[in-house]
Amino acid sequence: MKQSRQSDHDLVHEVQQLRRQLRELKQSEIRRKRTENEFKESEQWLKSVIGGSPIPAFVIGKNHRIMYWNKALEELTKIKAEDVIGTSQQWRAFYSKKRPCMADLLVRREQGNISKWYTGKYIKSKLLDEAYEAIDFFPELGNHGKWLRFTAAIIRNAAGDLIGAIETLEDITRRKKAKEALLKAHEELEQRVRERTAELAQANEALLTELMERHRTQKALKQTNDHLSLLLESLPIISYTRKAEGDFGITFVSNTIEEITGYPPQCFRDDEHFWVDHIHPDDRARIVTDLQTERSRGTHRYSYRFRVMDDSYRWFSDYWRIVQHPSGSTSYIVGAWQDVTEDKRIRQEGELRLQQMIQTHKLTALGEVVAGVAHEINNPVSFIAYNVPILEEIWNTVEVILSRSSVHHPDWEKRGLSYEEVCGNMREIIQAFKIGANRISRVITSLKEFSRSDETAQKKTFSLPDVIAGALIIVGAQVRRTVSRINQEIDEKIPLLSGHFQKIEQVIANLLINAHQAIPAGQKGLITIRCRYIDRLKAAVVDIEDNGKGIERKIMDHIFDPFFTTRRELDGTGLGLSISYGLIKEHHGLIGVLSRPGKGSRFSIYLPVDGETNISLYSALLCIDHNVKYLKELKANFVDAVIWRSEAEDKPEDVLHFLRENPEVDMIVSEIRLKGFDGWDLMEKIKTKYPLLPVILYSADRKALKPPASIKMLPDDTLHKPFHIDTLQKLIHELGRQHL
Repeated sequence: MKQSRQSDHDLVHEVQQLRRQLRELKQSEIRRKRTENEFKESEQWLKSVIGGSPIPAFVIGKNHRIMYWNKALEELTKIKAEDVIGTSQQWRAFYSKKRPCMADLLVRREQGNISKWYTGKYIKSKLLDEAYEAIDFFPELGNHGKWLRFTAAIIRNAAGDLIGAIETLEDITRRKKAKEALLKAHEELEQRVRERTAELAQANEALLTELMERHRTQKALKQTNDHLSLLLESLPIISYTRKAEGDFGITFVSNTIEEITGYPPQCFRDDEHFWVDHIHPDDRARIVTDLQTERSRGTHRYSYRFRVMDDSYRWFSDYWRIVQHPSGSTSYIVGAWQDVTEDKRIRQEGELRLQQMIQTHKLTALGEVVAGVAHEINNPVSFIAYNVPILEEIWNTVEVILSRSSVHHPDWEKRGLSYEEVCGNMREIIQAFKIGANRISRVITSLKEFSRSDETAQKKTFSLPDVIAGALIIVGAQVRRTVSRINQEIDEKIPLLSGHFQKIEQVIANLLINAHQAIPAGQKGLITIRCRYIDRLKAAVVDIEDNGKGIERKIMDHIFDPFFTTRRELDGTGLGLSISYGLIKEHHGLIGVLSRPGKGSRFSIYLPVDGETNISLYSALLCIDHNVKYLKELKANFVDAVIWRSEAEDKPEDVLHFLRENPEVDMIVSEIRLKGFDGWDLMEKIKTKYPLLPVILYSADRKALKPPASIKMLPDDTLHKPFHIDTLQKLIHELGRQHL
């Protein structure tokens, strides 16, 4: 009886233990399903992002067998993924005979053999390490063949081992990029997970086996996610996703965005207005409208200018399409950005060179006419110049004779003349003849020099002040129609420059004409010409500044574009500044433009003395304060800031000298209460010398922000310290920067 009770007790204990094990199995099952669902959802999301890519692409492994072949590539090549995945027949899509693709060469580590197969058609990628780009024509694609831009890159795992290569292709026959590759899902992995689900009810040994299998499954899922993420970041484009409705908020941006714009991806994700706010104002309305209206089509392409970290604009090509979430409940936009600024620049330079050739032929013809006219004028002028000294000599003799015998002759009085009046007038007339003849001779000499401009001539040394003087002789009379005063501030010690005298003279003459045309009729026009040598740059600088109507912000980016003009109704061609830009670039120089609407414009020409060394110069912001900590804060927020720590021995003239030697400074931000001088006094001296330079004053003392009674000029703005950096950034953007 006792043994029976003991047996029942053991049985109850075993049953309870089995129930505990069953509960643990159920909890483990629940945790496993949750983990699998999380990994499955993550994998589905990544697969959907890549699957919606408009960029044709394929991926091969170390064995050269195709791992991925996306739908965009199917559309491009008309070859189905299931026909080639697992094979090494990637060549079928592009060539009629078997040969290695660029991705095969990278997997074999045969980068040196790329030139054998793609001679003169490839370059090393500037965006990715271990990647190459090429452009080639493929007659096998489409009805008439296609031109493709393709990029191949090595794929490495987290440990740095080579695991394969990716090759992306862009159909540049239509000049647009396709999307990133869509990878096939691993159906076997899901099948294993379903099979293992039924085995969770087995005994302890089965449970241990299932746990081990789950670990392997999680590891495989992580490797897949890492693999897909690596592919996503390896593409030489900026991939992104955004909401397909509402505020179109961006939900993902690849890290490549920081290399191109300077902004990290979180800026685009965290601020729903960040992307729109950085689109050029002239493009913004069009892009937002297209984004809203083109959703029904499911895909769209456009290009626009985007403001990057250094406050300049880059051209973006943007292509997106609507993608349905695998669950079918929501849809989103998958897109790709590509920086096409360089492509646009090359096209514009090509157009500019063409117009320069046209203009050169026009100038050659004009030079022949000018030379002929100068020759025809020179003969009578030479006759006048030769005879004036003879006339002067004769008159001197006659005047002596008249003074001896005819001073009081009655005929003087009869004709209403006097001896003194006649003698004085004759001397003035002869002197006027001499001055006029000399002036005409100088003009003829300048026209002859202008007509001898030769594109094939070698560079020679020339004097920049002489160039300015020659330009003034040619266009001075025309400029003085609207300009009442031309100030010249030309240093004496300017070294000789190497280059083409006539080409630089053409540029300066063109800028002088533009300055005079910018001054409205009836206004008291003023043009200031400054010329100086800057040893720091090993270059001479010429400033041509006017007090005309200035240049509007919306057209500032286009003033050097060929055919762009605001004087179309007055027969403007839009070639003057574009050709001037090309001539200065030919001399390895720069042209800077600082303009304030309603106040005037300043064009600065930077020319290296040797005519060969390229000048690298960027706009700068001069920050003046006695507080080092505050200066460091400004420097941290403005990459182009130049800081000036105020000391007791400083004088306003020191700042003016600094501005003279650093013409890239285009704006001054200064504390009012400084150690050596007062900010108001400094502002007035800067405005007097450089009226177009914006000056912003700030102070923690509100009383100091009120201008003294002796101050006649006002700063462009004042700020109460401490102020938010965004406030200063917005103010700087509104005032406008110098374009170099």
